[in-house]
Amino acid sequence: MEYIQTILFQIPASQLDQAAEADGLLAQLDGHRQHLQGVSGFRDLRITRSINNEGNVLVVVETRWADDSSLVRYETQEPNAAAIVRAHEGILVRDSLQVLDMEALRTEASFKQSKAAETARERVVLPIAIPLGVLAFALLAIYGLSRVYLEIRGDGAVALAAALAIGVLLFAFYFVANPRAPGWQIAGVIAAVAIALAGGTTWALIEEDEPRTEANGGEPTDGEPTDGEPTDGEPTGGDPSDGGLLIMNDNLVPENFFEYEGTRNPDISVPLGQEVTFQLENRGTAIHNVQVNGTDDTYAVDICEPGDASRFCSDPGLLFGSDTGTLTVQFDEPGTYNFRCDLHFLEMVGTLVVE
Repeated sequence: MEYIQTILFQIPASQLDQAAEADGLLAQLDGHRQHLQGVSGFRDLRITRSINNEGNVLVVVETRWADDSSLVRYETQEPNAAAIVRAHEGILVRDSLQVLDMEALRTEASFKQSKAAETARERVVLPIAIPLGVLAFALLAIYGLSRVYLEIRGDGAVALAAALAIGVLLFAFYFVANPRAPGWQIAGVIAAVAIALAGGTTWALIEEDEPRTEANGGEPTDGEPTDGEPTDGEPTGGDPSDGGLLIMNDNLVPENFFEYEGTRNPDISVPLGQEVTFQLENRGTAIHNVQVNGTDDTYAVDICEPGDASRFCSDPGLLFGSDTGTLTVQFDEPGTYNFRCDLHFLEMVGTLVVE
């Protein structure tokens, strides 16, 4: 478990040079790291800022702690990051300072600890892992053979699937009851399954190439369309207004990223002139959002808010860990539109390709 204090504030671009001086706000925050190295429970300090040189500059300061009591002690004693920022309140944008305390569900450090514990329990886990592995292999084999069953007409596919399922259960029971079974028995089962899959798949491919008619066991079509051919006026794909799931993440690797259909920081195709809604899910522990830039390829604000007609923004505007939301877009001009997380704009990026 890990506890995080996040401090958000904005500095006018005109005050940025003053904040970056040797005794300025940013330098003091960076120097605060050395003090924290000796504080009990401290794990990390991160400071990020937006790169625009006009308007207001967003700064995010994150301190990470091993437990909640360490974070509470840090907040109630000085020096701390919040106190350092408040001491320079004169150069901050009015009412822009926010201090948030959060609890991380899983961290890289806790993952390493769990791996160490798993190694210590290896002798206990192994007798359970072996039968589970056999069961997983059996399920994969059943799934592969089920593709073959599609080519079997009538009740034969059901009978064959039931017989195979019973056989898998019997083999699993045998090997669980006999953990020291000779290797040739295990190899024999694997070889039998492999031969069955290879032979059945070859037969299914041959059968698939032959058109089904009443003469070879198929059903009469009576003028109805064959499988894979849509009827008149019936759509062939899913609802085009559903953009799918766009995931925000940060706790699997030491970086922040978007993920869409298995691709990180993706290029997503969007139809021209059509309203498309993406489902958003924050699977990390940090705060994230989505802002889509305008046609001039610039981000007009540091942190977008939903309902602003000049740009597309996630709803809600900020998604905490495990939060869900939506992003609705509609483009009247083709082109490539960038999007980002305003809080992690260097890492979390992607594009919407409108055509």
